[in-house]
Amino acid sequence: MKIAVIGDRETAIGFRLAGLSEVYEVKNDDEAIDILNDLNNKEEIAFIIITERISEKIKDKIRNINKVIVEIPDKNGKLRREDPIKELIRKAIGVVKK
Repeated sequence: MKIAVIGDRETAIGFRLAGLSEVYEVKNDDEAIDILNDLNNKEEIAFIIITERISEKIKDKIRNINKVIVEIPDKNGKLRREDPIKELIRKAIGVVKK
């Protein structure tokens, strides 16, 4: 089983230097979706690493992928996201976020 990586230029370079061969540098959402679909059809790929910013833009397409997908931060750092469970609990108990 192989690991594939989808990311920006810097992420791709880092994983290539680490010895991975299935590394894809993408410049736009369409490229990312095409590569993701191709990887989904490859049986030897079991695990896909994708940067958070790319993943955020194509999250609807990622839901249809039958591989283990892990999001990692890119060179700009971690995305700030609100936990949907935490937000539902806040609304349920009437806590207003400031």
